[in-house]
Amino acid sequence: MSNSYFIALTLGMAAVTFLIRFSFIGIAGKLDMSERVKKTLRFVPVAVLPAIITVQILGVNSHMEFDLHNPKVIAAIICTLISFRFGLVWVVISGVGSLVLLNTFM
Repeated sequence: MSNSYFIALTLGMAAVTFLIRFSFIGIAGKLDMSERVKKTLRFVPVAVLPAIITVQILGVNSHMEFDLHNPKVIAAIICTLISFRFGLVWVVISGVGSLVLLNTFM
């Protein structure tokens, strides 16, 4: 694949993504939604983020694996325990550190 083709493909994908997202934002601003729909839509990011994180933690090759031989599961447990006591910065540091150490020594 040539560089010019790659750049054109990347810009095309960015334009399509922008247009799709912008169209929904533009349409949502002009529609009158009930208060119940607005309240429900506020929970979408809260529901989607754990779903994305869970797939990343439990996904091993092409299947889901929840056991203590998966270093990502142990790192997630460590992050959860740290989050009960410390702030977000320490959660990120403990997660990255534990994942690096577990990947090195497991």
